[in-house]
Amino acid sequence: MTVPSATPTPTATATATATATLAATATAVPSHTPTSTHTPSPTAEPTLTPSSTPGPVPELTLHTIWPRWENVTEYSFYSPSRRRDIFFTIFTPPGYDESDQPYPVLYFLHGSQGNHFLFWYGISAELPADANDTGAWLAQLITSGQLPPFILVSPDDADGYWGNVNKTMVTEELIQVIDHNWRTIPEQNGRSLAGFSMGAGGAMAYPAQRPDLYCNTMIMAESGDDDALFKWSQNVPAVLYYQLEIAFAVGELDTRAVEATTHASETLTELGIPHTVEIVPSIPHDFGKLYSQINRQALQYHASCWSQIKQLEPPDW
Repeated sequence: MTVPSATPTPTATATATATATLAATATAVPSHTPTSTHTPSPTAEPTLTPSSTPGPVPELTLHTIWPRWENVTEYSFYSPSRRRDIFFTIFTPPGYDESDQPYPVLYFLHGSQGNHFLFWYGISAELPADANDTGAWLAQLITSGQLPPFILVSPDDADGYWGNVNKTMVTEELIQVIDHNWRTIPEQNGRSLAGFSMGAGGAMAYPAQRPDLYCNTMIMAESGDDDALFKWSQNVPAVLYYQLEIAFAVGELDTRAVEATTHASETLTELGIPHTVEIVPSIPHDFGKLYSQINRQALQYHASCWSQIKQLEPPDW
């Protein structure tokens, strides 16, 4: 299905509410990269091969144009690898219907206590000044020139874990569906990834396995996914070759995630992989509260690589 230029007619109507809380003034600890102590031997030959040969583009089903959030719509598609329908929400920037230009895409992976609505509910609860409307907030950042126009996509993991079981769905099928039905920049410098908590595992593992797909990734409140972390050591040459940018962010009061983030940072340092770490004061394990402190900084971080044209020499793997 090709999404028409005009707003499609919804097949269902839904409403949602969120409890508003005042957003605190952002105070961020300067990013840092820990000192390297030991460099393990990386895998000699990087692995970038897709899990399967891409098949026909899955059919898209429109569910709801959400009046709760500006420019946010819910769709689903049938995933051959998961053998089930995958739901996702998508935000399109102001002027999308009137334009013919392609846009970069930010993919967001939710945590274990959320779904494909976490990005919208979590941030809306911290945005009383924007009528608790994350879509309107993003649109305002774009129209005011603080961010370039972009598309945001958040899928539902369908089974509670962003692990190997969802790799093909996220890195192949979902991208195929979005690139086919919306006007995207279908290249590495037009695609970013972010994830919170459980979603941080996917935001670590998928770019480590496919650094050719994303120009950067933001790993928020990483909670100790050693399997995802191990994948970095398997693919160091490719991660460095494709110049994948990596950022960690975690709340100071999120003790488990601070420990896991510190461990992940130490591991990447030992592997010689550049990255940044930000510990945000007085923030617990709460996506909305964490993102309320780093939101513009985080989105500008993603946008910083969308305009980059990387001149890559042929790899010497």
